Formats: sequence, C-alpha cells, structure tokens
Amino acid sequence: MRKHGAAPSLVRQRALVLGAVLALAAAVVLLPRAGDRALGQAQSGAYQPFACDQPGSANPQQRRQEVQLDNGSGDFNAAGRTYPCLAGVRWHLQSGSVATSNPDAAIGQIRTAYGRKFPSTVYYAAAGSRTDLYQVAFSGLQFCTGDTTPVGACPANGTTDIQLYADTGDAPQPKPAAPYRLTIDPDQAITIGGAGVWTEVLATGDSSFTVPVAQLPTATQAACVLVGGTARGGFLGFGGTCELSAADFSGGLAQWLGGGSNYTLLGVNLDFYYLVTHRQNPSDPYTQIPVDGSGNPLNSIQLPNTTITVG
Repeated sequence: MRKHGAAPSLVRQRALVLGAVLALAAAVVLLPRAGDRALGQAQSGAYQPFACDQPGSANPQQRRQEVQLDNGSGDFNAAGRTYPCLAGVRWHLQSGSVATSNPDAAIGQIRTAYGRKFPSTVYYAAAGSRTDLYQVAFSGLQFCTGDTTPVGACPANGTTDIQLYADTGDAPQPKPAAPYRLTIDPDQAITIGGAGVWTEVLATGDSSFTVPVAQLPTATQAACVLVGGTARGGFLGFGGTCELSAADFSGGLAQWLGGGSNYTLLGVNLDFYYLVTHRQNPSDPYTQIPVDGSGNPLNSIQLPNTTITVG
C-alpha cells in the first residue's frame, strides 16, 4: 500500500489464483493506510483479523456464511456447499458493454446459467449483513482467451477488456478513513471458469450480462422482454441484443437459459461479494475441483501477467 501522495505501488505476477488474490485484496481494502488513526485493539475494534470459525455465531467476527451450490441442473439444494468468510468487500467485474446493441461484439461465452434470490441473510465477517443478494451459477463462463480456437466471434488475440476492482467506500465498517481503490488489471486474456467448470457468484440484483437475441429461445426480442430483460437494436423484433440482470433469474428464467446451448457473451457488469468455481454436482468443492475428462485439474482461474494497483 502507498502513503498519501505517493505513486501507486505495482506488483506483477503470473498465473495468479483469483481466490487468494481477492481474499488478500479484500483485507487490503479493509486495512488502514498510512496516516489513518489507530482505532483500538479489542476484538470488536477496527482493523482486527477475521475469525470465521463459527457459522451463524452472534459474534460478528465469527460468522462464516453458508452457500449451497448449484448441482448443474438449477437445483441449489442438491449439491455441495461452501462456508466462505465474507469480508463484505464488493468487487466490480466489467468486460465489454451490457448496453451494446451490436450482437457481434463478443468478449466471451456461457453455456448455461441458473439463478435465484439468495434465500439467506448474508453475514459479513467484520460487521453487517444484507438480504438482497442473488446467486447466479454459470456453466462454461469464459472470456476470449486468444487460443487457436477462441470463442466464436471473439478477437483472434483474445480480450484484455477486463476491469476488476474494489473501492474502500463500498466496504463495511470498520474501513480506512481515506478512500482508495484496489485494481486487478490483467494485460492478457484471462480465464474465470471455462469449459466443464461451474462459476458461481453472490451478486447485486442489478448486476447484468448481455447476449445476442438470435441465440435466445424463439430468437426474438419478445423472449427477452418476457423474462424482464432489455432488448436493444435489431429490426421488427428480431436481431439485436438482450441484457439480463441477476434479479431476472429469481423467477422462471432459471430454466430459460438452462438448455445447454453456447451463448455469446457481449458484456458483463457484475457487482459481487463471493466467487467460487467447482465441478458439476460437487459433494465437497474444496476437494472436488474442476477436472477435465482424464481427471486432471482444470486451470479454471488464470490471471496472467497481472498488475495490482492501490491508489
């Protein structure tokens, strides 16, 4: 971290593991910068390490969240579960444009998507809670990678149009007195998910992604509007794009994108508090990591040549 007025610090590493990076970065967002006033050292005081060892504990620093995972068929109660220690830091993931009307501006793909209104209160390890988050599970979520066989309509060299950052102003108390932003900036194409991998997020209801209308059931804008999406472009109800929010998934839309087709991803704008990757129908996602057909682990999260900036 840097002191006030100093140049931003830069750390460059290859093949970063997103879970570890986000956990470390979340801690950085909640820690004071040089010059912030020390606010006590009791367990209930500011800037203390989290202790998420008691799910549901009344102790605000020992509340480990329970998150049941999708089994690959839209059932969030049939598969494994995780118990993440949620710092309460909101991450912003943006790529492409959710407001585009150009159905050819691909930045990635998804194969299947299920979602629901998260049924439980989300407790933060530091302090606070909320009841308005949505859980969305993506199969085959993949950004343009630059492989020899990239996602259809993707740029041949992949996409570096990825923004991932967190602001101290979004964090719960206690937090640093002076606002700043932590940015994770890959300068090469990245992977979050990929073929054979399920990626799940706890996101805000207005988080959204956009797909071509031509790939929707009936291939009409009416299909988009029917489930609450926003249709753009096109002509006489055909063509153009459809923007879908996380809140749209709380109803029958879960089955609407559950057919196993490959949908071109034109834009994504996620505000999320938790992200996990796992294989389909895991009994324990910590030991059953995503694997390929031979049983070899999949590199489901790759952030090559990444710059981390605090400023």
